Amino acid sequence: MDKLVEMKQAPEQQGAPEFSLTEVLIVLWKGRKLIVGGTVVVMILCVLFTLYTATYKSEGFYQFGGAIPVLKEQVNGERDKDKEKEKEKEKEPPPGIALGDYKRYVAALSSSGRFDDYMQQVKLNNDPTVQELRHTLIVRNNFSKFLEPIYPMTKLDAKELMDTAKDISNNVIGLRISYEATTPQDGQRMVALLGRYTMDSVIYLVYSDFLRSKHLDLTSKITKLDNEIISNKEKLESFARKGDTLRKIVSRYPDAAGQGSRQVVSVTEDNARYLSPSTQLMSTEVDALMANEAILKALREQKQNLILREYYDGAKVVLDSNKSGEAVLRSLESIKENVFKKRDLNDESVKEVFNTITVDNQKATAVYLEKSRFIAGPTLPESRTSRLSNSLLAGFLTGLAFFSLLVFGRSWWRANRLKLAD
Repeated sequence: MDKLVEMKQAPEQQGAPEFSLTEVLIVLWKGRKLIVGGTVVVMILCVLFTLYTATYKSEGFYQFGGAIPVLKEQVNGERDKDKEKEKEKEKEPPPGIALGDYKRYVAALSSSGRFDDYMQQVKLNNDPTVQELRHTLIVRNNFSKFLEPIYPMTKLDAKELMDTAKDISNNVIGLRISYEATTPQDGQRMVALLGRYTMDSVIYLVYSDFLRSKHLDLTSKITKLDNEIISNKEKLESFARKGDTLRKIVSRYPDAAGQGSRQVVSVTEDNARYLSPSTQLMSTEVDALMANEAILKALREQKQNLILREYYDGAKVVLDSNKSGEAVLRSLESIKENVFKKRDLNDESVKEVFNTITVDNQKATAVYLEKSRFIAGPTLPESRTSRLSNSLLAGFLTGLAFFSLLVFGRSWWRANRLKLAD
């Protein structure tokens, strides 16, 4: 009956339970052992978790040595003195990689196929750290996060330089590479591997684009030169027939040599031009000489293009059987030696091709394998990316809050379990 009366009382008469600071402190003091012990346990667990999942961040700055030094023009006899002077006046191409090409290279770098091919080529595909790197970069699709391009100038620099900046190329001149690993040594090793992988892929893609089209280009030029030789031979035969006829005329009319003003060469509505047969004979012989020189020049150029085609075909075979750009680049010298070992290097036309290929290979080796390198790093990290002090603080706050609430909940349960049971 008393309980029924209490339930019928007004809410304002019942009132809500009130808690004072003293009561809170008393509850916390009674549960101090649980709070302290639980907080310590949580702090220990946080420290152990931090130590277990600790990572070390390594960084490196990789520079691109210069412009792509592949052979862009065939060796031929058309390069006269005027063209050579023009080439001497041309400025050196700006260093680095054009932004459009860089984006294309990064797209290829981010593909699992290219990554797996390269790691298999260098026999690192079974390395656990490399597999972790693959999962981080390829599977999670965040390759560009670890490669930050470096430009000669920023937007702020361009704004300050104004007109001067227009004449400066803003190619990608290097990369800032960073990677986090479970040990400092692995972090350093993976940054170095990413630098080599990036440069190797650039080499592979450059030579892949160049070599795959070179066979058709050279074959087309050889055919064009063949037609040019045929045309000049026909002209040479025509000049020979004309010369024979003029010799007969000169021998038949010996006095015609002194009658230059009366020998008709061409007649128009307005005037007439006269030339003696002996002069025409000399002109024909000069034309025949020029046609013969054009044939010799075309034959020389054709011979050089045949050598180049054989060289590029051998390079393409190596490219198809390798997935490493560095391996392709280093094999070019042996391909060159195989092509020229059966040829006479005392022949100037052959020697010119040999020297040109040698210079291009040396430039490529210097740019790709010597000048393109880490100018800083990869660093060996000395401290973890996550600090133990932060883990201790997070563990302390988490443990204190959790076990304080647990003590309050246990106290409330003990005080109200009889009422809840009724």
